[in-house]
Amino acid sequence: MGYSYSNDYYLKNKIIHFLVFGSLYLNVEIFSRAFSGSLIGFNGISKWSLCGWTSLWMFPIGGLCGVIIGSLNDRPGYYNLKIWQQVVKGGSVITAIELLSGIFFNLYLHLNLWDYSQEKCNFIGQICLKNFIYWYLSTVIIIWFDDVLSCYFYQDERPSSLWSYFVRLVKLQ
Repeated sequence: MGYSYSNDYYLKNKIIHFLVFGSLYLNVEIFSRAFSGSLIGFNGISKWSLCGWTSLWMFPIGGLCGVIIGSLNDRPGYYNLKIWQQVVKGGSVITAIELLSGIFFNLYLHLNLWDYSQEKCNFIGQICLKNFIYWYLSTVIIIWFDDVLSCYFYQDERPSSLWSYFVRLVKLQ
């Protein structure tokens, strides 16, 4: 979807995207780690506790991903592409951000926010094939949610359902 609004609205849009997508990313991390049982056994935590965790550093990482993909989605050269082409570009952006963030936070600053070195098909322990696939699928959700936010804040046309975006992806439309 394309948008035509002033620089003030554009900046407001990107700030909102940063805050929304940063918050969503934190929550996705917490839920995924809770359901995977990443804290099982830690201080007696059981698998049914559904305790999850994340780092606040994930907020700017998720916010940046949302802002970049949202900015791409503002351009006709991107939103006129087939959904699978948008997913390839967006997923590549997220994977690059994850790799660069991992190199900076984990290898340079030694914060050890994540370590995929035990995962199959990992690259220097900072990205892995499993998450690579998740990032590409997440791109569909980010594109759809960007369209929802633009509809809500800027009265742009209402996007179709999230399910229809995935259907278009499977049909390679």
